[in-house]
Amino acid sequence: MVFNINSGSALALLALGAAACSNSAEPAPRPAEGVEASFDSGVELRVVVPESGRVHVKLAGASVVAVADPKGSRDWDLAFEGYEIFTNSGPSGGGSAAAFGPLDAIVFIDDVAPTTPFLTPDKPGGAFLDWYDYEGAPSHALWSRFHVYGVKDGDRLWKVQILGYYGQRDSAPVSALYRLRYAEITPAGAGPTQELEALDGTAGGPQGGPSATSECLDLAEGKRTMLAPADALASTAWHLCFRRQSVTVNGEIGGPRGIGAVDLEASEVATEQIQDVMKRTPESEATRFEAVTAASFEGKTFRGDRIVSVFGEAWLDRDKQPVAPARAAWVVTGADGKQKFLLGFASFEGATERSPGTIVMKIKAVKG
Repeated sequence: MVFNINSGSALALLALGAAACSNSAEPAPRPAEGVEASFDSGVELRVVVPESGRVHVKLAGASVVAVADPKGSRDWDLAFEGYEIFTNSGPSGGGSAAAFGPLDAIVFIDDVAPTTPFLTPDKPGGAFLDWYDYEGAPSHALWSRFHVYGVKDGDRLWKVQILGYYGQRDSAPVSALYRLRYAEITPAGAGPTQELEALDGTAGGPQGGPSATSECLDLAEGKRTMLAPADALASTAWHLCFRRQSVTVNGEIGGPRGIGAVDLEASEVATEQIQDVMKRTPESEATRFEAVTAASFEGKTFRGDRIVSVFGEAWLDRDKQPVAPARAAWVVTGADGKQKFLLGFASFEGATERSPGTIVMKIKAVKG
């Protein structure tokens, strides 16, 4: 999805959507009229990205920099590792960088930062990062989007749908008691659908400390285990863990089991409106769940939990071979949290399966 900043309706939809980063494989932006000339201005920087390791860039001065302590330094703004981009923020670094996009490439022509609904820092998460939409005051409720997720463990694959976040204990309403359904998928078809209630993500409630336990689920055995976060990180006894509003996957930084997951409807997050999400029910969304087959996951990328940034897959055009940068503009605030820049990725030179090779990018400091 390319955000058109000239469209008031698009911004309204974005403001209503969850403040999500593009942590999923959205369709790459397509070239628009005038796009070829859009990157004629700005300062060119060529960034050589090796097949392993991270390269840091400082946008002011448009340079590649060597950083001794990336976690504590504000001397860099962006980092490139393979086909991933990180900003100096959140779990990635000690700065206050943030970003927004993709925008129409023609935006790059301007010398003033476009108006955007928000700028997003890096944050931990994975496929389930945006499983809910948030209803503001006075209820402050979380509503499941009823997206269907794929969870992959080696050759085994399950589809999962979160049905609710609220339950009851002692006749009193309690949050973080999850309800979900899941079924294993094989080339021959789907197995029986399992429904679970009161998966305990309360983690001790509002007074629960960082070591409070919450429930984790093994999809293959249906086994439910209460684990503290540190124990979950070392355990292979689960696929998904539920902790307050977060659902984690036992793969990459989430755990050692090597599980991957994908949100089949991740591209809908930015335009889903809370009033529509609130109308969905387990009954109304059963057809959505039942329609998912093995073919639904063909070509999808399964990932464990990781550090996610707004760039995600949206800065890439994977329809091209070899992969190319999407023709789009991005707004980035530097690590100082003040200066804004417009970025455009013009081309890759020598791209491989693991690296874009040399990234040819344009950088422009802008007002606003």
